[in-house]
Amino acid sequence: MREITIRLGGVSEERYADIVNAIWMHMEAIGCDFTVTPDEQAVPAQLDKRWDDYSQVSWEEGGRRGTPQAIAAGADQRGICDRADSDE
Repeated sequence: MREITIRLGGVSEERYADIVNAIWMHMEAIGCDFTVTPDEQAVPAQLDKRWDDYSQVSWEEGGRRGTPQAIAAGADQRGICDRADSDE
């Protein structure tokens, strides 16, 4: 098995949890046999809570149409199409 070491300086606990979870998500997405081992300062419950927080971002604000960002992007794309059709 191969190994990668990432050393971080000056990151908050929340940012650290984001980074650890992002690494895990990427490795899971590409289907590797892997482990992600947080450092000895990490609190597993905080990492789990941050992971759980991600699921609060998606549907509650945007309803069935998606996140607020997706709705805004869709509206902007429609606006671009409208401008292109009107020769602006």
